[in-house]
Amino acid sequence: MAQAPPLPARFPFWTEEKLRIADTDMNGHINNGAIGAYCEAGRAEVLHEIAGPPPDRSVAMVVARVEIDYLRELHYPGRVRIGTAVSRIGTSSFGLEQALYSGEACFAAARSVMVVMDHQTRRPIPIPAALRDVLTRLEPIA
Repeated sequence: MAQAPPLPARFPFWTEEKLRIADTDMNGHINNGAIGAYCEAGRAEVLHEIAGPPPDRSVAMVVARVEIDYLRELHYPGRVRIGTAVSRIGTSSFGLEQALYSGEACFAAARSVMVVMDHQTRRPIPIPAALRDVLTRLEPIA
């Protein structure tokens, strides 16, 4: 049995993207690759919000894993709202949970793992206390 899509109230951070005709595939719906790009846009915006632009960050953050569940078709034109929450905080990594909505309908849900790294060594390091504090504030609401 499929799990119910997450409710919008769960997500403390939101961003929006415009659907493009170039995002459609030969079946006439938004392509799975475009949905991955919407997830990426949501991740990028939340990371910018909590840590500033990449050149100004005290640490590097890289994607280690992404999982996407495609729940229903989406068609051009329109807009997509991307909700993001921090689902887990580890020693040197954290998880993000996302849900993508068109109107009131959730059409995709995603989970990703971000690893915090030292800029010079490019090796994982413990999440700095200040970043950990901000991540805690983005945990799911409901």
